[in-house]
Amino acid sequence: MNKHYLLLISLLFSLAAHAQLNVLFSENFEDNTQLDYIFEDIPPGILNDQYAYNYDEDQLPDGSPSNRPGVWFLTYGFADVDSSSIVFCSNSWTNNSTQPVKNWFILPAIQITDGATAVLRWKSAPYQTPYYLDGYKVLISTTTNDINAFTDTVFIAAEYISGSFILGGNYAAYTFSPGFVHGLDGTYIQHNPNGDGDISTPSSGDTARNIGVLREFTVSLSNYDDQKIYIAFLHESTDDNLLSIDDIVVEEVTDIYFSVEDHQSGFAVSMYPNPANQYVNIAYDANTVSPLSVEILDETGKVLLSQKTTPFTKIQTDGFANGVYLVRLTGAQGSLVKKLIVQH
Repeated sequence: MNKHYLLLISLLFSLAAHAQLNVLFSENFEDNTQLDYIFEDIPPGILNDQYAYNYDEDQLPDGSPSNRPGVWFLTYGFADVDSSSIVFCSNSWTNNSTQPVKNWFILPAIQITDGATAVLRWKSAPYQTPYYLDGYKVLISTTTNDINAFTDTVFIAAEYISGSFILGGNYAAYTFSPGFVHGLDGTYIQHNPNGDGDISTPSSGDTARNIGVLREFTVSLSNYDDQKIYIAFLHESTDDNLLSIDDIVVEEVTDIYFSVEDHQSGFAVSMYPNPANQYVNIAYDANTVSPLSVEILDETGKVLLSQKTTPFTKIQTDGFANGVYLVRLTGAQGSLVKKLIVQH
């Protein structure tokens, strides 16, 4: 079980008896006996399918010396800090430079009831970066789980296109496909002390093939309010190496009031944009709401920011890491907790 997810549940229920956290899907791949809902087969393209599908569309043979499966498979995380966690892994080492693998992991049908607060969270890590970095996409279908129905792309991770390993860890010297480049910002990587990548400085180890550390991503599902959706992780990479995903959660968090009376009396606060990038605005009507104090808490309950607000206050979020936060607002009317997503 994702420990952050458990801590968030505990925190929400400690804040208010009326906390409403709706977990629509959760999978961390730790309990092998509970994965029988995942079929290794082509998804049938039916409505409201409650099974997941693990499908090798490309059918390319493994090109590595390790006899890897053609579909997603269970293994341990690549980096030392992830080595005790079981992850879902996919192989793209095929020795075919013209055809990408297309390995699908498609979740069961998920009904979104509160799109304003619905989010998808997951972690991923490539086996190596930047040299032979694996890329993937997160796709959504609003109809069936047929692979041709996934027309919405909500996230793209870039893959390595070209550049010699003698370039070492100089990401700017490599060419990548469009999308998020794991390791480009110097975080969520483990230096590889072995290998022969950076031959110009052999004492530094293989800086061209850093080991990816699991990194969490969050995307808003606000476009899918009151819809039944399918979510797919498509490993689509050409002759690279390995990719892992873990701790997939789809959840909704509604606003939390400390009393029903506060809600009925019109204790209304706007918070936008959400997801936030560089900043978030907090606004309220000074004629109906008293001056408020605001606190921003992380998933463990730690207060990261505390200040007074005016009827319109801008709070910088560029210093916060990507993730889910709680914003607690307190005034004479009572207290209100809102969910804030930071996505740079």
